[in-house]
This record gives sequence, structure tokens and C-alpha cells, in this order.
Amino acid sequence: MIKKIFNKEFISYGICGLITTLLHILLFYILIYIKLDYKIANIITLISIKTLAYIINKIFVFKSKCNSKKELFIEVIKYILSRLITMIIDCFGLILLVEIFNVDALIGKIVILILVVLINYILCKKYVYKKVKYDR
Repeated sequence: MIKKIFNKEFISYGICGLITTLLHILLFYILIYIKLDYKIANIITLISIKTLAYIINKIFVFKSKCNSKKELFIEVIKYILSRLITMIIDCFGLILLVEIFNVDALIGKIVILILVVLINYILCKKYVYKKVKYDR
């Protein structure tokens, strides 16, 4: 059971997710440090890091292969749609934590990221990328 859950794909997603999450936090921190409004900083960070995450997940985690431009286009659209869902959760969740619950913006961002990373993995695995078989 543990081998099934902690397979090569899951571990790769965790490593790549950790890298993109650290970059996400770093970029967000830099943008709020230079006094950019946290909402604008969040949107810039989301777009930048989600683009990077698509490339990393496609190549290193899910090893998705598209046989045509049409398949690639469909995959990109699915990725964008799935990420729009989690961007909405991210944006409104952060606003909720900061403005309603008075949580520090950086702490709120970290809390929301945990939720979003889990949702992103499920959406990528089940919806976005073509499935490939991994060695166990």
C-alpha cells in the first residue's frame, strides 16, 4: 500500500513541488518586500510559477508525451483550466486569511499553498496529463 502511494511519480511531484513552492514564496516575498500590493504580487507570482510548474510537471513528473499539436493544445488548455480553479482558491483564500482573519500575508500564502499543492496534484494526475506507466 505504501509503495503504491509513494511511487516515483508522487516523489517526483513532491520534489518539483517543493522547488516551485520555494520559488513561489521567494518571488511573493520579494514583490511584497519592494512594497507591491500583496494582491498584485500574488497574481504576478501565480502566473509566473504556474507557467514554470507546467513545464516541470510535464517533463519531469508526469512525463507527458503529446503526439500532435492538437494533443498539446488540449493538454495546455486542461492545465490552464485546472490552474484557474486553484488560482481562484489561492487568491480568495489569501484575501480571506489576510483581511478577515488578520493573518500575516506571507503566513497566509504558505497555508493556502499547502491546500493548493494537494489539489493541483490530483487535477494533474486525473485530468491534465496523459498517463504513463512507471517502474515500481
